[in-house]
Amino acid sequence: MNNDTLTYFEESGYTVVAPARLYGRRSELQSGEANREGNYREVTPEEMFGEVSEQGTGGLYSTLDESLTATPLFQSVVLATLIVYLALLLRSWGFIRSIWSDAFKTNSDQRMVFEGGELPLQRFKLTAALLGLAVVALAIVRIAEGELASTSEVYSSALYTLAPLAALGAILLIVIWSVAYHQIIGWVIDSNSPSSLALIGYTNFVRLVVLLYPITAVWLLADGNNSTAYSITLIICSSVLLLLYLKDTFVFFLGKKISIFYWILYLCTAILLPWSLLIKLLASQITV
Repeated sequence: MNNDTLTYFEESGYTVVAPARLYGRRSELQSGEANREGNYREVTPEEMFGEVSEQGTGGLYSTLDESLTATPLFQSVVLATLIVYLALLLRSWGFIRSIWSDAFKTNSDQRMVFEGGELPLQRFKLTAALLGLAVVALAIVRIAEGELASTSEVYSSALYTLAPLAALGAILLIVIWSVAYHQIIGWVIDSNSPSSLALIGYTNFVRLVVLLYPITAVWLLADGNNSTAYSITLIICSSVLLLLYLKDTFVFFLGKKISIFYWILYLCTAILLPWSLLIKLLASQITV
């Protein structure tokens, strides 16, 4: 860099700083011309950065991976579920307390009706169930993200931003299947027993939402490094509540003096069949 160049930069408003001030007192200003002995020398990556370094292919890469849980829709739905859950805590604490205290009793619904009235109870259960459907849809998106490769075609399609709505649509199909299944079976056998079984599942689902939402909300927003503990907690708690549901349905079949074979058949067709189809559909859409 010659004097004319320095003068040009000074006149343009730049401050000329000595090399020693920027890079240390042993630094010297060179001419800037390459291929002259004593000015520049090509070095290997090992010399610059250590023996284990190697030269890459270059190019620009995104510093952030695409994430299904980082979309505005996903975050907005999580926020909406939090608001609804807090409203349930404020407006329906009596019902929530009864669900906690009567989790292993068979007459919890009757006690809640006696304490708060049947209409408020139905509103509470409907709100909790709708909240639960949204949370299950978010959980599906969260699980699917863990299975997707960063190069998956999903991230370049409309499904990337609308994943929570797609998952919610799949959950609604399962709900429609369950309602139609119990209605048709009740009509075929001319009995209200399927409706009672549907009510058992409905009540246990509400109990699941009320008990596990706080942990689930944290798990939905936790990064991969911090989600393991929440995942284990959710699996353990969900297993306990699943056993509670199985106990309720088993006692129902015993009380009706119905063969255990039909209990197993009911669980396979009403619960396992639709969920297995959903899991198979999701697996077919995941591109590794």
